[in-house]
Amino acid sequence: MTQRGRDATSWSRFQDRRFNGYLGVRLPHELDGEVDAFVIAYMSRPEPLDLGRRAAGVLSAYGQRMASVAVRTRAPEPLRRGLVAVGLAQAHLEDPRNNLYGLAALHDSASLIGTPFSGLITQVSRHLPPSGLAALRDFDGCQDRDKTIEAMGIRRIGEGETFLYR
Repeated sequence: MTQRGRDATSWSRFQDRRFNGYLGVRLPHELDGEVDAFVIAYMSRPEPLDLGRRAAGVLSAYGQRMASVAVRTRAPEPLRRGLVAVGLAQAHLEDPRNNLYGLAALHDSASLIGTPFSGLITQVSRHLPPSGLAALRDFDGCQDRDKTIEAMGIRRIGEGETFLYR
């Protein structure tokens, strides 16, 4: 249960207007903790989800945010949670291409901290629905030039504790 007394596996909380503009809120933020709780609970017992589009958008944004966290902490665990979130979101986004931004940031982050992106996908594969896993593998199989942050119009800002993908 979260502070608000909701089941950690309930995605309905992402409908809350507090998540409006989630991608752009300061990092870290208490909302990250709510999404973390959801992703971690899901990973402990994966089951089919029928996410709404808004919840999928929150999970996709969370993936990009975790790419920044991974660079700040120099740790791969935020990348794993970010990949699971992006994989869960894939089939439920209004436009699945929106996940490409998060994937590019996650890919770049893995490179910066010296963790093979394909290895991360393998590590989280058991937590993902087939469509999400296929999307991650398809992205990994793209030409290098097509999966860069520059190709997605994303840039790196700051360093250390202020590092951010924008």
